[in-house]
Order: sequence, then C-alpha cells, then structure tokens
Amino acid sequence: MLSHELKSLSTGVLTPVTSLRSEQSVGTGEFADLTLLAAWVKAAGLNIIQILPVNDTGSDSSPYSAQSAFALHPLYIRLDDLPELSGPGNFATRVQELRTALNGEQRLEYERVLREKLALLQELYQARQTAIDKDSELNAWMHENDWVRDYSVFRVLKARNNAQAWWQWEEHQEPSDQLIEEFWKDTTLRPQLMFFAWIQYRLEQQLRAAKSTLTKLGVVLKGDIPILMNEDSVDLWRRRDLFRTDLRAGAPPDMFSELGQNWGFPIYDWSELEKSDFGWWRDRVRQAAKFYHAYRIDHVLGFFRIWAIPAEHESGILGRFEPGATLSRAELQAAGFSEDRVRWLAEPHLPGDMLRDALGEESEPCMNELLQQIGSEDLYLFQPQVGGERGIYNAEASAQAKEFLVEQYRDRALIKIDDDSYAHSWSFRSCTRYQMLNQDEKQVFEGLVHRIGAENERVWESHGQKTLQMMRETVDILPCAEDLGVVPDSVPEVLGSLGILSLKVPRWTRDYDLPDEPFIPPHSYPFLSVCAPSVHDTSTLREWWEVELSEVEREVFWNLLGYANPTPSTFDPQTARKVIQGLLGTSSVFCIFQLQDLFTLEPELCSVDPAYERVNIPGTANSVNWSYRMPEDLEKLSSREQLTVSIRELTEERNQRSIL
Repeated sequence: MLSHELKSLSTGVLTPVTSLRSEQSVGTGEFADLTLLAAWVKAAGLNIIQILPVNDTGSDSSPYSAQSAFALHPLYIRLDDLPELSGPGNFATRVQELRTALNGEQRLEYERVLREKLALLQELYQARQTAIDKDSELNAWMHENDWVRDYSVFRVLKARNNAQAWWQWEEHQEPSDQLIEEFWKDTTLRPQLMFFAWIQYRLEQQLRAAKSTLTKLGVVLKGDIPILMNEDSVDLWRRRDLFRTDLRAGAPPDMFSELGQNWGFPIYDWSELEKSDFGWWRDRVRQAAKFYHAYRIDHVLGFFRIWAIPAEHESGILGRFEPGATLSRAELQAAGFSEDRVRWLAEPHLPGDMLRDALGEESEPCMNELLQQIGSEDLYLFQPQVGGERGIYNAEASAQAKEFLVEQYRDRALIKIDDDSYAHSWSFRSCTRYQMLNQDEKQVFEGLVHRIGAENERVWESHGQKTLQMMRETVDILPCAEDLGVVPDSVPEVLGSLGILSLKVPRWTRDYDLPDEPFIPPHSYPFLSVCAPSVHDTSTLREWWEVELSEVEREVFWNLLGYANPTPSTFDPQTARKVIQGLLGTSSVFCIFQLQDLFTLEPELCSVDPAYERVNIPGTANSVNWSYRMPEDLEKLSSREQLTVSIRELTEERNQRSIL
C-alpha cells in the first residue's frame, strides 16, 4: 500500500487496541474493531490508524513488555468470529454472557479480561480438540511459523511453574531443540501445546483480515515494534545467545532523572546477531509486514547505541553506551595516569572518619560486611563481592545507611569494563576524587573524553546504518522512527538516507541551543517526519494545555500557531479546534493525533479530569496505566455526524495541500 515514495500528506489517529470498544468486543478492544475504527476514520477524512505493540505480554499489561517477539496477544481475539464457536454446546451464549459481564467497565480490567477469555477459549478448544488438531490449514501454518513451537512449550512450562520466570523453574531452564521436539512428541502434552498454537493461528487470521479491510478502504495500519524484550520471554529463554544478559538497557541521567533510567530489559548481542545476518531481527520485521503497512521503530537510538547498565545496578547512572569506544589501561598510562591513579578514579576510596560520622553505630557492621581496608590506612574500598548497587541494597543495614553507601559507590570517574578497558562515567566531573586532580590532569582527562566522543559518533553511525539498512531492505513497508532523547549527530543523516521518518512531538520540538529554548513551528518540521501532538507516554493535548503549560508558554504556542491574543486557558471545543487546525499545518508527511485529542471536539466524549484520559505515565507502576478505554462503542461514535464532519473539515485543507 505504501511504496518507498510518499505521495501525499496523511493524517490519522493513534490508539492502543485495548482502548477500543464495540458491540461485539469482550472487555477490551479486539483486532476486528480496527475495521470499525477504519470506517469512521475514512468518513472523517483521515487515512492512518497507528496502534501500540500487540505482542503477547503475559501478565504484564504494558504492551512494551513482550513475552514473545512473534506471538500476538490472546486479549485481542474476537470470540464471535471463531469458526469453532458453532456446533454443539452453548458457547455463543457463554460469549454473550461474558460480554455483558465485562463490557460495562469504563477502564480495562486487564487480568480479569485475560483470565476470563483464556478460560472460555480453553473450554472451546477442549470441546473441538479433535477437529482442531486435524485441521490441515492449522498444521500447515504451524510448519510455516516454527516460532510457535517454542512459544507453546514456553507457555506450557510457565503454567506448570505457576507463572514464575523461567530462571526460577526447577528444570528446563536451558532449552534445546531436543527438548522442544520431545514436548511435541509427547501425546499427553500435545493438547496443551496445540491450544496455544491454535489461538495464535486464529489471532493471525483476524489481524490479517483487519489489514485487508483497511487496505481496501485506503487506510494505513501503522504498527509498533518494541526494540527490547522482557527477560522473562520465550526469546530470552530459547535464544539467550542473541542477548547480553549481563547488561540492562536504560537511559543516562538528564533533567528528568538525575540517576538515569534502568528499564530492566537485557540488551542485544549485535555481534552474535550479525553472524546469522540478523536473521532473528529480519524475521521480526517480516512478521510485522504480515499485519502492517507501516511500522514505528521503538527507541530507534538503540539501533545506533544503547545505554547499557550492569545487571547488578538498580539506577542508570553507572551505565555506558554500547557499542562504544573505551579507554585502554595502556592509553590511560600513556596519558600519565598510573595504575594507582586509575584505581583512584575507578574505585571509591572512603575515609574511615567520614564513614564513622555518617553511619554512626552502623559503621562497624557495614564496614565488615561491605568494605575492605587499604593496608593499614584508615581508608576503605568496597569489597569485590558487593558487585553493584543491588549488593548494597541487600545488605543488613538501615535504609539510610544503604542510601549513603550507594551514593558513595556511584562516586567514580572511570567505570571498569574488564581488566584492560574503561569507560568514563556520565558524571565524572562531579566525582570527589576527580575534583582533587590538578588542572593539567583534568585537561588530559577531558581530552580523552573528547576522543571517545568523536570516535563514538563514527561507531554509532556505522552501527545504525548497518542495522537499520537491514530492516529497511528486509520488507517493503514504511519504517517510522521514535528518535526522542539525546540524539547523536549521525541519527538524522542515517534516517534521512534510508527514508525513515523521524518523530516530532511539538511540545518537545524546540531549538535547545537558543535562549528560552523556543518551540520550532510545526510548518518547519522536515517532510520525512511524523508530527505527534501527544503520544501514549505523554499527557493528552488537553491536560498539557490546561495543567502543564505555563501561562507564558501557552501564549507563545498559541501565537506560534498563528493566533492573536488573548490566549484561552481552557481546552474547550473552540480552543481544541483552533489548536488542532494549527497543528495540521505541519509540513510532516504524517500528522497523527491520539483519539482522545480529537474527542475534545465533542464534550460528551471527554472526562471531567483530563488526567483520566492519559494512557501511561513512564516510570510508574499502577493499575491506571494502559487501562484507558474510549467512552463509547465505535458503532455509536460512527453515528456522531457532527464530530465526523468537524474533523473532515479540519483535515480537508491538509489533504488537498501539495507536497511538491
């Protein structure tokens, strides 16, 4: 549907599938609901539907915590559309009863909906087992999708081990081809395995059917490929060789997080992946091509470099970029840093009087458990077996003592990678011992850091070009990058050379090199970009406007869109219409709004509290994240003619604008 050439400006909506609801859905949005949404989208003059990842995430409601890189989430199956529903039994009635019980909830009850749907699917499978197991089309599909064999075994073992993580299982922590084969040959286990394979078969049919309908309507379905995998996933369990389980992905410190972020996901072993010509990744994008016309590459910066944190740490401050240039022991010595000087910068040296003053009565037990004395000096190092921040947090000490010791542990200018290589820490300038260096030593050290920075740019450009070229050439669907964060200089060039769209979130698209960091006007965005006024990890436009923006910035943004003062402080339908109209003036080839942002044109579709409409707050774990659902069925939404006409009027000028 989309070729390498983008021929017209396009406008669309963003929504998690879970946020949809219809008269046929059961407790959550389902793949079949995409066809109803597409009909409304088309009537409103839109032509893109962007969804969040739809991989199976097990008990985790976050769509970015995939339990499988290939399996779809059972949550999204349309029970009414299963051929097996007809025949003996009262399954159609059971589905209706379940729909009645679950559809009244305003927010997604993830665990309950998943549990109830899986229970009914299990009963349906058992009632139709003989026919399902002999289904030649199902068996042919399984032969073409061999990942489902590993996935089914993994799911059976998860159930057998009370949903524990695979590294907590009593056996089968180290799977092999032989183990998978033995499971599938075991006649007592085969029905359990076939149950999961059958669900995946029907899920794929339903999502592909939705894509086919959207293609006929001329609506682009844009999917989302999460870059990282949950450690408790079939992919980590089965293909550990492709991952660095000693490192976790995250982000370095910034204005929002002084300790950085630790996302908890293992990073990839790209050198191992390259040995098979990135076969696992190529399979992932081929899988995406079955379902989507375009796809979002989550955290595309991770294809250039990832902030890698040793698994022993909880925060992100002691991470480093991987791949990345390093400082060798010989280079440091050649620069004038002796063995002792290197150790001085790489390991916290803690004076005894400081420890005793800070820890008081706890000083002796803490020093005995976690520290070792340097010779006869009243100076101490952390014991090697401490390992990292987690080792300190697991110690027998008060919370205050642990926090103090962890703070000291982080105090270093160099991070030792192995016996011969080091990285400079992100906050090396604030290291207490670095501050003790003389000016000449600091200047030399800064020179080494500058050398690393220049070399890293070359390393990252090469790595990003190689990995993204691989994805670009594997399938002929349009990739769109999520390139937020601290962006290396090479990223825009590589994305542009490969025809990959960048992401522009207006509230964050600013000229950070100028005083007051002014907003960049949407009409100045590059053509090869996606303008996203809000995304799943931000507040909605209404909450941003009414709660987060200062009065001054609100006025600046209002003027930026071409409107004169006074600037409205409330995001009522009139304000929403003008802001949406102004944003539609973007020069980005795609402009994609969250559904909630378009609903602001119709007060009946808005919650009293705009925070209620937010999809996710990053860095938090609660029952509200990922639970937003649209306030009414898609069938009723389609009958809201005034809203449909209003959106169509807003998009008409953009749809007719020439891109030449």
